[in-house]
Amino acid sequence: MRRTSKGDPSGATGPYPLLAADRRLASDRDLKGLILKHYLGAYKAKGLLGRKPVAWVTSGAPVEILLALDILPVYPENYGALIGSRKAAVAYCEEAERAGYSQDLCSYARTNIGSMLTGRGELGGRPLPRPDLLVAAKNICGVVVKWWEVTARHFGCPLFIVDTPFAADGLTSAQVAYVRGQLEELIVFASRAIHRPPPSREAFEGRLLGVLELTRQATALWQDIQVLRQASPTPASALDMFTNLFPIVTLRGSALCVEYYRKVRAELAERVGQGLGAVDGERFRLIWDNIAIWYDFDLVRYLHARGAAFVGETYTDAWGVYQYRPEDAADPLEAMARLYSQVLLNVGLEVRKERLFRMVRAQRAHGVVFHSCRSCKTYSLGQYDLSRAVRDELGLPTLVIEADMTDSRAFSAGPTKTRLDAFLELLAAGSAPASPNLA
Repeated sequence: MRRTSKGDPSGATGPYPLLAADRRLASDRDLKGLILKHYLGAYKAKGLLGRKPVAWVTSGAPVEILLALDILPVYPENYGALIGSRKAAVAYCEEAERAGYSQDLCSYARTNIGSMLTGRGELGGRPLPRPDLLVAAKNICGVVVKWWEVTARHFGCPLFIVDTPFAADGLTSAQVAYVRGQLEELIVFASRAIHRPPPSREAFEGRLLGVLELTRQATALWQDIQVLRQASPTPASALDMFTNLFPIVTLRGSALCVEYYRKVRAELAERVGQGLGAVDGERFRLIWDNIAIWYDFDLVRYLHARGAAFVGETYTDAWGVYQYRPEDAADPLEAMARLYSQVLLNVGLEVRKERLFRMVRAQRAHGVVFHSCRSCKTYSLGQYDLSRAVRDELGLPTLVIEADMTDSRAFSAGPTKTRLDAFLELLAAGSAPASPNLA
């Protein structure tokens, strides 16, 4: 089957002719319910009878602490991705730009700020529910700090910033102790922000260990899913994985997250057993680097229609790389300090290269596509070096696409398709050998 545009018998859909039909996971139906339940729960928490405080957090924030304090975390970055996937981000970005925010800023930030300033949003026309407190971590980028400061001024609510030193060549014991101390402070800060006395250490650690165990189970399941994708044909492609990021980010530390990923793992295992792939006639196995282009998944479908399947993404993989261990129960805050200091954007380029090469080898990839994202400069920095390393050391072809995750004004589909076609020709001509240099 091919998905075609209405009224066009040739099958052309904008710049991408002959798109592959989606072979999506059945569990996606459950995912839609989880997303709806999460946001409805956030609005309910802020309703007239709401009793649960809401915290806006960055994607690298230590949310298990908040969950152990019975605070509901909400992620404006995920909300930005949702708005981007609905092709609605530009209007909010323009609102922020009219207020003086540069178009060079992160489009997640501009989307969220535009929504705050106008009081509009894409959840039944509503913006995200008002936060009671804000928690930002510097482990993903410096922009989130200024973004959260803007938000704190807008709502007049307290802000806590977790400072994670850059772990270029690994963590030192001093760095871990420094971050751990801040997590101790966060417990007190968050308790006071919601007008509750700080809990006793024994009671809090008991709740925290329960939350961390759920996080451990979810990340282990997420890694199992990545391993299942090593099958040929791969049972899940980038369309599935970027969509299925929502629970591992937004529902981290919850039983709902664990239950959902058990279903996904079972469905993928069944596909593997049946030899059913996400892409008909899989010929080429590709890796995607950076965040998704949320408003143009047709780019991925175009590759699918030509037998090219994304079997791994550095961004989705990052959420399962580091996991909690049973021995971490002796000092859960130290374990959290270690894990949250080693997120993908807080490590050096050599570590990122090692992770990328590991994925290329494990997934038996034939090439790598780098999304040079205008908004996420921290992620995009060094991609040309990584691209060169993949070509020189692994002997695989690479492609760099310039775009933005939610602001479609920074993307041109026509020239991108031309570059995709040239990349596919390289793969077909043998630049992607059957047994690439992956030893």
